[in-house]
Amino acid sequence: MPNTYVLFWFDVEDCSVPQSDDAAGRIAEILTEHGVRGTMKIVGQKARMLRQRIRYKVVDALAKHDIGYHSNWHGLRPQIATYLAPLAWDEGAAEFERRERQGFDDIEALFGQHPVCYGQPGSNWAPQVFPTLRTWDIPAYISGYGYVGLDCQPFWYGGLLNTSHMYGTRRDGSQARCHLGLNFELGTPGALDKHKAAFAQACDALAPDGGLITAMNHPCTLVLEQWFSTDLKPRHATQAGYRDFEAFVRHVLDTPGVATTDARELITLYADDARDHLFSRDELLALARSVQGDVTWRQLGSITVSAAELFSLFARFLAAAEEPPESMPWAYLDGPATRLEAADTDFSVPWPQFVQAAHKAATACAKHGRVPDHVNVAGKRVFPGHFLATAAEAVVTLIATGRLPERVTILPARNTVEQHVDEAAARASWKGAMAPPAGFRAPGLIELAKLQTWTLKPAVLKPR
Repeated sequence: MPNTYVLFWFDVEDCSVPQSDDAAGRIAEILTEHGVRGTMKIVGQKARMLRQRIRYKVVDALAKHDIGYHSNWHGLRPQIATYLAPLAWDEGAAEFERRERQGFDDIEALFGQHPVCYGQPGSNWAPQVFPTLRTWDIPAYISGYGYVGLDCQPFWYGGLLNTSHMYGTRRDGSQARCHLGLNFELGTPGALDKHKAAFAQACDALAPDGGLITAMNHPCTLVLEQWFSTDLKPRHATQAGYRDFEAFVRHVLDTPGVATTDARELITLYADDARDHLFSRDELLALARSVQGDVTWRQLGSITVSAAELFSLFARFLAAAEEPPESMPWAYLDGPATRLEAADTDFSVPWPQFVQAAHKAATACAKHGRVPDHVNVAGKRVFPGHFLATAAEAVVTLIATGRLPERVTILPARNTVEQHVDEAAARASWKGAMAPPAGFRAPGLIELAKLQTWTLKPAVLKPR
């Protein structure tokens, strides 16, 4: 039985030359010939051009695989990061919907299947896209790049399964690179051996428990000399690239303990066991005891619970504390939309006032679908992290003793989950090939990325 999986995914984006269409079709055919389902992320402009060029042979080849979405226009300005950088949470989500929905609809119409994933063009990662992707019923974010990463493996963030940032330092302190890029170098001397070696290193890094390795390719790199050009490789170089790619696919398939997967199956392999789960009092007690003042995710067996989900569970449970329920259903929340600069700390209130605050917090969560930027406790503003830590202690007291406390003291909290935002990677991305003119900065995207780490939690592999 395999315990390591390889996800082959492709950014089908280039509209500069029709030969790029052929490359995408040939890659899809190679995968099909070997019984491998790839994940094809299509640009809206590319879908429209395939229709205009009457390239239905290419469309049919791609449609045998998972179809994902890769933005409406890809390289056109303004780039996604550029137009979202100055916008707040709700405004950014609405703007992404306005600019990008057309491409999503065009792809769905052309390929006859609902896109199963999204991945940004280039380094245009931005947190405001997540609520819009959920409304489009997209369950996965497939990309090799993002500001957020966790253990070099898939994780849940923004309500989607993410494969971003699968390289760096793992939680045990070891180094790993579980993302491989196969592009322009395919077909050149030594390239295949180099990729086989990188694949072996990734497998070793995941041993013995296994996990996911992603292998991505831009089909256009098999026919173009360089990015954003119309200079074509010689035919023999393109054919050599196809041979290298096919040989790498065969190598993966021949590796013991390894199987291939696609974005659609990935949702099952890494199913979120918290969804639709009824948390018993014993489970709530275990989760509450584990908080200990830290704003981060918690885990019960195969169930992982984000800080935002903990906030929802505890607020709703305490709101019903006069007649404590036997169990609490799971509910998703986004992180706060803004960060409060100052709040009240180090005070206590009578128990009824804290219950009233929990009820107001639960109501606000249900109305807005996110953790509030503060909780009003007896007329004072409390940071959401401090409320989470305090609520956890109140849940412990209520369940463990069966008694209602007379007073509740607001406890301090440490936000440890924000450390998973890679600010250096974000700043480096602003200088990439598709970046706007020099001097672009987007601190707002980093800030929102940090706030949304309230939704971050590991994805747990459940092998076939």
